[in-house]
Amino acid sequence: MSLLRVASMIVVLTLVGRLLGFFRSVYVSSLYGTGMEADAFNIAATIPLTLFLVVPGAINAVLIPTMRGLIEKQEPTVELYHKMLAIILGIFALLSVLGIVFSHQLAAMFGLSGEKLTLTAEMLQWMWPSAVFIGLTGLWSSLCNAHQHFFTPTLGTVANGALVIVGMYVLVPLYGAVGLAIATSIGYLAAMLVMLPTLRSFGYRHRLSFAWRDDASLKGMGERVIPILIGAVVAQATTFMERGFAEGVGTGVVSALANANQIVQMPMAIFVGAFTLPLFPLLASHVKRGEMAEMKQILQKGLAYLFILLVPVTVGLALYAEPVVRLAFERGAFDEHSVALTAWALPFYGLGLYFLAARDLLTRAFYALENTKTPVIIGGVGIGVYVLANWLLIPLLGHGGIALANAVSAIFQALLLFILLWRAVGSPVRANFLITAGKTLLACAIMGAVIVLVDPWLSLLSVWLYLPIGIAGGAVIYAAVMALLREPLVSELLQKVRKRSTPAAGRS
Repeated sequence: MSLLRVASMIVVLTLVGRLLGFFRSVYVSSLYGTGMEADAFNIAATIPLTLFLVVPGAINAVLIPTMRGLIEKQEPTVELYHKMLAIILGIFALLSVLGIVFSHQLAAMFGLSGEKLTLTAEMLQWMWPSAVFIGLTGLWSSLCNAHQHFFTPTLGTVANGALVIVGMYVLVPLYGAVGLAIATSIGYLAAMLVMLPTLRSFGYRHRLSFAWRDDASLKGMGERVIPILIGAVVAQATTFMERGFAEGVGTGVVSALANANQIVQMPMAIFVGAFTLPLFPLLASHVKRGEMAEMKQILQKGLAYLFILLVPVTVGLALYAEPVVRLAFERGAFDEHSVALTAWALPFYGLGLYFLAARDLLTRAFYALENTKTPVIIGGVGIGVYVLANWLLIPLLGHGGIALANAVSAIFQALLLFILLWRAVGSPVRANFLITAGKTLLACAIMGAVIVLVDPWLSLLSVWLYLPIGIAGGAVIYAAVMALLREPLVSELLQKVRKRSTPAAGRS
């Protein structure tokens, strides 16, 4: 299966999953706006969400290179899975128990007090069992990816979103805001269970093995996993710090930032997931075979595709922030004040979109090289930059400064990783990447100028017409300019889409 075909499949499934997650946020916002209950839920959900972002990626980073090595040597992988299953279950069951016991103390770390502290702690107690589900999701998705299977792990995001929405509609009328937390855990359980049939098809049975001693594969993964976990936690530490900074700015800011981030994370998850998931096994395989030129060629294509896809999204978020938020969330308890709070943060988050994606892809390149220390160090630098940027920007921009600090940190991390990877393996990109970047920036400038020129007339329409017409028109202009500039990656993408849309292509 070609890279573009895999990416297209992941884009579609991730889009559905993210839309379901978006509808969940809309439902929560319509019930509670940016009030105390919404803040409590968004703070409590930070922990399982962070685990979901950290754990699968960390397991993926250490297990896939090892599994790919065994598969290419035609050696059995089942025994290694049994050992990993015992380790993952033990660690995350213990983590879940400790989390439930200390939920009140964890909630207090966000600077909460009174009724909000009590509600957040209760929500955390219901969410902590999801740690076990997330750990197994990370293990099972890594097994699937090692076998070049990406469908069911990505389908898990769809199952997650669907079950969360159903659970919220059923449980909130019965349990109030706590029903949001219960539904969240049910969603993570669904994401895990979807992969069981696929694992069976690959011949994996679920047994526990404690024969860890003298296992060279486990030892090698153990040496790499600690810095990877530290690096992943460091990368997500800004999420926890953001909640603390936001709580200090005022009530409703936590939810406003969460809603703005929800919008930004949709293209982030769709396009980053589409390229980092299928690219990482390829990067690891080329490194294993010593094919560094091929590894860098794949990395460049991933960085270029992300640039082409995400930079125009950044421009769109800046130009259409307020109508996007209004169309997405303005209903029920989500009033004009909530719209203003959320729309102020959205463009600042958007500035970091490409650099967050590039950071993640470059980190995967270091993992493929089995260099896990460098991303940890750069992540630590990123936290320092984030704290300093917040200190400087919050007095000037309020909670918009928190969102901009996130972007500034991502820019620093991506640039530092690029420079260090260059020192390690030579230039990760060639001159044609800069040509692609230049064409993209020119096309975005033309698109933005046209949008600004027609906006006085277009904005007279209802937001339900104004925003779709504006976005569709901007996309057409951008694509047309890129086609006129004869950007080969865009031509390649369009040819693949046309080929797959024809009946003959479907039969081939």
